[in-house]
Amino acid sequence: MGPVEDKADFQQQLNVVRTQYPDATHHCTALVIGNPANPEVMLSDDDGEPGGSAGRPMLELLLKQEIGNVGAIVTRYFGGTKLGVGGLMRAYRGAVGAALQSVELTTFIPLRQVSVTCDFAQESRLRFLADQYGGKCIDAVYSEKVTVQIELPEDRLAAFRKQLVAEGLHISMAEE
Repeated sequence: MGPVEDKADFQQQLNVVRTQYPDATHHCTALVIGNPANPEVMLSDDDGEPGGSAGRPMLELLLKQEIGNVGAIVTRYFGGTKLGVGGLMRAYRGAVGAALQSVELTTFIPLRQVSVTCDFAQESRLRFLADQYGGKCIDAVYSEKVTVQIELPEDRLAAFRKQLVAEGLHISMAEE
């Protein structure tokens, strides 16, 4: 189990696992990209196990725990004992649950880029305020004025704008 940015990234990780364990019977998977409440990508694969007995329970656990941008791969070697659909569901869900207990999760905060144009004299104050609101300046272009590309947490953007106005900074702002 680990963080993933997109489907291709997850496929690469799955290929590595398949190469490491080529004699395994199954490599069942679950993938959630984006906000788990409304994922951009949501996939599961039983990889030959009875339908809905492996990937789906893994995926449901990730969604229930509200975990996004994550992929889970559970590798299984068949040992001769049949678990039945219910047993498989518990086993695969349990494997993902155990993995979740052993990892450190971080909260995903969507970022927004804004382009802020100001006078040269205001640039240092602008950079200070961006930092105070959890943002960072990622680029600056200097001409008659300075245009700074700032990346801010989405939930702090409105307060950042309000602060700029409250301080009387003569700034034009465009969202990217």
